[in-house]
Amino acid sequence: MANKTKISVIIPDLSSQGTTRGYVIAQGLQKLGYQVNIFGFLYGEQIYPEPPYSLPITYFHGVNLSSFITTALNFMTEIDGDILYIIKPQLSSFAMGLVKAWRSKKPIILDIDDWEMANFGGDNWQYQGNLISDIFSNHSELKKPQNPLYIKWLEKLIDKVNGITLSSKFLEYRYGGTYLPNVKDTDLFNPSNFDPIAIRSKYGLSDYKLLMFTGTPKPDQGLEDILTALDTLNQQDIKLVLVGGNQNQSAYIHTLTDKWGRWIIKIPPQAFDDMPEFIAMSHIIVVTPRDDLTNIAKFPLELIEGMAMAKPIIATKVGEIPRIIEDTGYLIPPSSPEAISQQINLIFADYPQAQSKGNLAREHCLRNYTMGNLTTTLTQVLNLIVVK
Repeated sequence: MANKTKISVIIPDLSSQGTTRGYVIAQGLQKLGYQVNIFGFLYGEQIYPEPPYSLPITYFHGVNLSSFITTALNFMTEIDGDILYIIKPQLSSFAMGLVKAWRSKKPIILDIDDWEMANFGGDNWQYQGNLISDIFSNHSELKKPQNPLYIKWLEKLIDKVNGITLSSKFLEYRYGGTYLPNVKDTDLFNPSNFDPIAIRSKYGLSDYKLLMFTGTPKPDQGLEDILTALDTLNQQDIKLVLVGGNQNQSAYIHTLTDKWGRWIIKIPPQAFDDMPEFIAMSHIIVVTPRDDLTNIAKFPLELIEGMAMAKPIIATKVGEIPRIIEDTGYLIPPSSPEAISQQINLIFADYPQAQSKGNLAREHCLRNYTMGNLTTTLTQVLNLIVVK
């Protein structure tokens, strides 16, 4: 049944920050019958990843301070939700949402899907410059809305919201609120809908055994460990497929291809709803983040994609990954090319057995990480929000 209540989902940067998480939550809200629109700044050249076909998006091109203030005030006039659902405690989402909520007397829910300060060293980070002079300097890093100083300030305002959802147990322990793990639409991500052999043939990849990484390529994701493992194996028919990647990571991807291009197959960014076809053609999903501070609070969405598609998954024992996947994947130590190469050999030595484990991963996903799980939790959160 349609619900007349409008919910505005506000994302800090549609090119690189919070986009996928925002899509998933917005889809869950749509399934509950709410009228949902996504709003966000676009600091890059394009929206990444491309949105689901059913989600309307309104965006303003991202600007730095002090132009940001005027642009944000103009943007607020477009945001018409009865409830504001904010993704990440960032200046370009949370700060704008707080002002909009205060001016319009609307309830606000904050979603936290990462420990933002981990990218800057954690709780010990301190601003090193002269705050007063830097604020007025035209070339100061404080001109950027993504500066950690603003994140640190905004974290002190988290208690002003009407509800909090969090993607990991680490974040739940840190901030309080309601645990809302990442999920997948398991009807869309259903291996029964796809023929992997036919898809590999369609893309001219029939002769290869395909490892696949569907996340954002960054140095902390262990891609160099995978490629070093492929150097060790030195089997020309085993390739690493990188699907997508936004403009911010293009230099890093070039670095990888310059050194390991013989092992890499690049596939351009795909629309959100088209991803299952590409995952279907893989033999193994690899999720191998390193044991860095930046990964301690993450719930890798690519892990759920692989589980939903019943793929054998090689994953490192980092952060929440062991708790998420349990015994339905192949867990290895982080930063270990040797462990990766050994596990690849073991999987391809008995691939039917690995496929059986992949089926267990899908069953585990169906029990815990579906849109049904998401909507149940969202209903509990929204029931606590009174729309005036």
